[in-house]
Amino acid sequence: MTPRALQRRLERLALQNEAAISSDKRFFERFPDRRYRVRLASASEVETTSILTGLVPAPGSRLFAAVFMVSPGVRQRAMLYGAAENAGRLDGLGEDEARALYDRHARSNPQFREIERATVAAFGDGGAG
Repeated sequence: MTPRALQRRLERLALQNEAAISSDKRFFERFPDRRYRVRLASASEVETTSILTGLVPAPGSRLFAAVFMVSPGVRQRAMLYGAAENAGRLDGLGEDEARALYDRHARSNPQFREIERATVAAFGDGGAG
């Protein structure tokens, strides 16, 4: 795929991901005390992650999105691979466990952590401290 074709594909995938983005927004509106959530990655997130990293889920694993609400309307996602059997537990995942999964990804990826710092600096931390 040419660089331009790849860019167009990524742009289309971003547009297709609106439903997942909207679900994150609704989640944080329903649970105003929450700052973190983990959910199954959407099909467009799976494909985007595969394009950008070259990785695909191994048999028996799934891609999950750990979402951090930086401030109302500003969210950052960490893409994590995990056991597919954990997908059924996501609804019961609390704030502390969701934050721990997000932080585990951020600690292992200095570039991601730097983007997070820049995002928090630009948009505030929503009182996270």
